[in-house]
Amino acid sequence: MKADALNKATPVNLAQHTYWNLGGHTSGDILSNDIQIFASHITPLDQSLLPTGEIVPVKNTPYDFLTSRAVGSQIMELQGGYDINFALDSTEEMKPVAIVHDKKSGRVMNLQATAPAVQLYTASNLKKKGKGGFVYQPSAALCLETQGFPDAVNHPNFPSTIVTPENPYFHKMLFTFSIE
Repeated sequence: MKADALNKATPVNLAQHTYWNLGGHTSGDILSNDIQIFASHITPLDQSLLPTGEIVPVKNTPYDFLTSRAVGSQIMELQGGYDINFALDSTEEMKPVAIVHDKKSGRVMNLQATAPAVQLYTASNLKKKGKGGFVYQPSAALCLETQGFPDAVNHPNFPSTIVTPENPYFHKMLFTFSIE
């Protein structure tokens, strides 16, 4: 993804919002899928669902996906499922982001990106008609949205999302798929 500021500085934070269900769109929910996210911190939200400005550890919380485990293993501890920004650990240009494994189909998705963060969303508000008229239920898919830190313009401790004519926005992501 790319964005240019033509004549003055502006905030830019692009993200893709693809829904993934590695078992196929009629296979049910993704709660039994294993996921590993390479992030030891999140940016928590306030009651208005805006980032507080804190960067807090995930250890011993429902957000701890440093070791692969089922998406749904602790989801009931959260009101409304997952919809949170993870601060990625690696400082590499192209860094590991997440691995998702659907044990039933054996399909594995590996995500890498140049962005500093990823939003995990478990589609808790999903009740939409989709492919072939199939109605998708909450947690029928998940999104992994590589991005900058949300609301970074209001939190100087977050990585900057300001783009200038001399410093364009660029971020790439790479999805690779395999069978185990």
